[in-house]
Amino acid sequence: MSFRESDGVCEQSDARFTIFNVRERMTGTQTMIGHLIVSLGSLKNIDRIRLPISSSSPHPGSTPHSHVGFLSIVVWNLEREERGSTESTPCRATASQPTHIRRHHEGDEKTVGDMIHIQPSPSSHGFSHRRTQSLPPRLGYKLKIPLQNNFGILYSQPFMQTYRFHSGLGGDIFVHEIMAESKFSFLFPQQLLSLWIAEEKELLQEMIGLGELREPWHTKQVKLLERHLWLINVYTQARNNLFHYKGTDFKLSSTKFDSTYEFVPLNLHLQRMWAQNESLHKNGFHDIITTGAYTATSQGFQQGGLGRMLNSYKQFDSNEKTNLKTHSAWYLANKVNMTYESVQGIKRLRKEIVERMQVIMKLAKERKTHGLHRFVEDIYHRCRLLLSICDQSLIEEAFDFLEHQKVTLSIPTSTSVDFDALGRSSDAPRLIIDEGIDTPNSPLRSVVELFKKRAEASKEVSSSEDHTPDSGLGIEDVVKSFLDSPSSNYYRPSEEPEPWDLTQLNIEASVISLNSKVISLAGQGANISFSSLRPIQRAQSVKTQLNSGSPKVISDSWRKSLREESSSSTTTSGSKGGKLSLVPLNLNIPSSVAGPDTTKSFPVPSTVSKNGEDWGEELRASLKKLRLAMDGLLKTSRLAHSIFRLQENAEKSQLGYVIKYRRDVCFSQALTCLVTALMGRLWCRKPDPSFLYVMTRQGPLVTFHSYLTYLSDEASMFWDMKVAIEDLKSVEFVLTLQSGRRGEDETDFEPNPRLPFPLPKVSGSRSNLKILLPVPDGVFAMLPMGSSRSTSFVVTPVFLNIGINENASYAERFKSMESQEKSNHDNYSRLLDYHRQYQSLSLPIKYNNSKRNSTPEPNVPRLLDMLHEELLAKKKKNVEIIHLSATITRLMMGLRLTSCKSGKDRTAMAATLEQVQILSQDYDLAEHEFQLALDAMRSEGTRRENTLKNIGQRKYAFNSLQVFALPKVYRPPPGTFGATTT
Repeated sequence: MSFRESDGVCEQSDARFTIFNVRERMTGTQTMIGHLIVSLGSLKNIDRIRLPISSSSPHPGSTPHSHVGFLSIVVWNLEREERGSTESTPCRATASQPTHIRRHHEGDEKTVGDMIHIQPSPSSHGFSHRRTQSLPPRLGYKLKIPLQNNFGILYSQPFMQTYRFHSGLGGDIFVHEIMAESKFSFLFPQQLLSLWIAEEKELLQEMIGLGELREPWHTKQVKLLERHLWLINVYTQARNNLFHYKGTDFKLSSTKFDSTYEFVPLNLHLQRMWAQNESLHKNGFHDIITTGAYTATSQGFQQGGLGRMLNSYKQFDSNEKTNLKTHSAWYLANKVNMTYESVQGIKRLRKEIVERMQVIMKLAKERKTHGLHRFVEDIYHRCRLLLSICDQSLIEEAFDFLEHQKVTLSIPTSTSVDFDALGRSSDAPRLIIDEGIDTPNSPLRSVVELFKKRAEASKEVSSSEDHTPDSGLGIEDVVKSFLDSPSSNYYRPSEEPEPWDLTQLNIEASVISLNSKVISLAGQGANISFSSLRPIQRAQSVKTQLNSGSPKVISDSWRKSLREESSSSTTTSGSKGGKLSLVPLNLNIPSSVAGPDTTKSFPVPSTVSKNGEDWGEELRASLKKLRLAMDGLLKTSRLAHSIFRLQENAEKSQLGYVIKYRRDVCFSQALTCLVTALMGRLWCRKPDPSFLYVMTRQGPLVTFHSYLTYLSDEASMFWDMKVAIEDLKSVEFVLTLQSGRRGEDETDFEPNPRLPFPLPKVSGSRSNLKILLPVPDGVFAMLPMGSSRSTSFVVTPVFLNIGINENASYAERFKSMESQEKSNHDNYSRLLDYHRQYQSLSLPIKYNNSKRNSTPEPNVPRLLDMLHEELLAKKKKNVEIIHLSATITRLMMGLRLTSCKSGKDRTAMAATLEQVQILSQDYDLAEHEFQLALDAMRSEGTRRENTLKNIGQRKYAFNSLQVFALPKVYRPPPGTFGATTT
């Protein structure tokens, strides 16, 4: 305990110590043994004192006020640390020096180490204290308090406990255990929801753009519009709930069935341990992210979780393949996915080309010719990829359907839309609308009627009317955009689609025109022929390729080429004296993509070198023409996608939307936890060059440990978690400088000024998600920036699940565990592949701080072999799988996340066990102290505070039978369990 001047105490203050005999901790049964009173001034200059305890009530065989024992008090004053601050030395502080007293009742010889509880306060952060006289003396020894950079920026409500354990070498291990709430819990999911709302609005606009169709397609069209509107409504309401949330920075485990905050991970906390063994000259941080299962509990588990739902969804494809007999027909049954990927690829390439067009305009305005032709060449190669994405046979099929099924529309000369009254009155909204289409079954009219019915049913402000930041268009604006916006990247209902050949011709002519203008200005350009822009690998349609014997459903050629070009974009090249910071572009196109040298020099005409001529105006027309041509390509691709979605099997389409909703919920929880782990590692730890090296070269390893039982609802949770974690593989992370400078190809990162901490930025789409992670200056300075390196990375997630409760005993005895075992084996294979790549890295040799009693680093290949043996052993509740994988992850500098159903009870047992195992393996914890340290952390540590925050009790939700069913090392000590709320 500590005494500070800020507490209102002085040397004349008295401290009263009362000693109790706790007979039963669960019920709090205790009797008072005695007490003593001592002046704080008398303790100031004493290091150790032994005082008698006076009995306040007579006991059998004793007299009143007799001495019943002694209390040993060890006193020390914190000393200012004069050295510079490092990770393991404290920062200087100006607060008063508190006095800490460690109590030890001599009647109890079975004390658990020397446990000290220090409440965190500003005055206790800048000091270290002397070694006490209760242990063998050591000259010059000081306990170092860890420096946690920016901890308060990313985390809130920290709770800390400190311990001192004995090591096997006769020294001491000092431990700081910290639990804190993540500020990302309710903030980060809002960005994901904004992205998904925008994507649903795009799909809605695509469907409206088809115009009025004949039956039965009109009925299907309206049904799809209803689904889009419903999903937009649900996501918008969820985002509003998060935006207006006021409270703690974590979701209570007792609210898991509430759908209000279903996109927020359950009970998300950082569990951090800092340990120091002065004998080994070793200290360090060890983090675990603890949370509940990534699942949609509020949606129920009637369909068995995401894994089984996806299997049912795939079964439709299998049935269609059986019925249609041929590979070609099976491909046509999956053309929705093909056209969706085409739309996403065109959007990405279009964005990259527009960025390069902006650079060309900047160079032209500044009359800089150096490197101008290389940007044109870059645009040329991306246009080749652009024209190779869409399959001509699918476009022709979509046009044919539209020609036969679309109702001819008549357009009146004037249109008027009044949305002012829509959703802004407590009464039913009044609509004054002429959709511009003189038909009763117009999709525009259908959307507005659906919106009107929803507003009438709610009798309040429409939920589609957004007031949150970056909300985008409301439903009424989506409809109005077709009537008023000629530059929309969607076909309007009254608009005829542009012929495919004409779209290709426009892109080709635009690139050729641009190149000729650059040649006339700079004297150098790309050697482009008219036929060279033809699709790279589209000489035959996909349908023809399939009929010729290729069983592939979706061609990956264009996506492979796109990745090759995009992954090589690292830096911007410009002329001397002009710094181009708009976009980081790569001008060294790989030879496999670019082919032979296509640049060619031409004499510069004297007519363009006159002073005062605006080069930007010379290029503007060609650039505008190219942009309009790309817009036409995107319109056509979106039109095909909407038609094939309309033709999809009705049951399959309905199941797809249910899966999308549930998958988004689970993915939001998983990604929020992963972002919390990454940001904590980058911001709240001393920059580690080795970790950054692995991150930028290979990507970090992220191990998810779960203790769900493969039975009943928890089996469905297992499938939800499995799919959500698998989806993390496709997320690209980009490291950016917090001040706004970028690491790689993305728009400048501008932190939200309303937020007091750096919030990652989300961009892209569901299939191509990109997360911008802002990092401090010190971390960004260590990032590799060479041509062969990148500041973007993807993670390698490994998910291992072992059930340990009483239901697991039943499941392993009477149920099949094949799915769980197969999942663990598959993730072991991924872990093995990651280690093979990890071995190929040329990691810098680590500096070994151990000056004596150093031990060789464990052999990771041997640990992997042991893990494989345990997976094949098929033991019941084989938690050794978890323990080995955790050790392997630490040795490869990976991130650790642990969860169970609520992230509170089984997670607490797992997190404390992992901490003690780290002390044993890395800090030489004495063998006889292992169980004592485990019980100390579970009874006095931070995890009991977690139960108090969630259910209002400092007890784990186990009964005696459930505790007996747990593996021995996962059992809580007596008196710490018995809560009935989970």
